Amino acid sequence: RMTRAARRWSLWSAIAAAALVLLAVAAGAVSAFVHRSTVDVVGVSVPIGLVASLGALAGLVATARLVGGRRATVLLVGAGYAVPLLMLSQFRPEGDLVVAEDVWGLTLLGGAALVVTLGVAVPFATYHEPTATALASPTTSPGP
Repeated sequence: RMTRAARRWSLWSAIAAAALVLLAVAAGAVSAFVHRSTVDVVGVSVPIGLVASLGALAGLVATARLVGGRRATVLLVGAGYAVPLLMLSQFRPEGDLVVAEDVWGLTLLGGAALVVTLGVAVPFATYHEPTATALASPTTSPGP
C-alpha cells in the first residue's frame, strides 16, 4: 500500500515525465530544421546544429533518468524526440523533405538512437548512506 508521500512523489514524477515528453517532441521538431547548421572556425566547418540537437537530447535523457528514475521514462522521451524526426523524414507531396537520407540526416537519427540507448543501458548510480557498522570498523587497504 502506497503512503501519501509516495503517491505525491508518483504524481509529480508522472507530471514531470509528461512535460519531458512534450519538450522532447518540441526538441525533435526543432532539431529536424537546425541539424544542418554549421559554423566556420578557422576554415573548418563545425556542425553546431547537429551537436546542439544531440546535446539537447542528452540533457532531456539525463533529466528523464533523474526525475523519472526509470528506464521507461527515458524510452518515452526518446519516442517523443523520434516522432517528429521520422515524420519530417518522409517525402511531402511537393517532393521535398526536411531530414534527408544523407550524412547529416542519418547522423542525427543514428546519434539520437545512440543517446537514448546509452540513457537506458547505463546503470543508474545510487547513493547509500553509510551504516553504523561501516563507520565503526572502517576497512583499510594493505600497506606496502
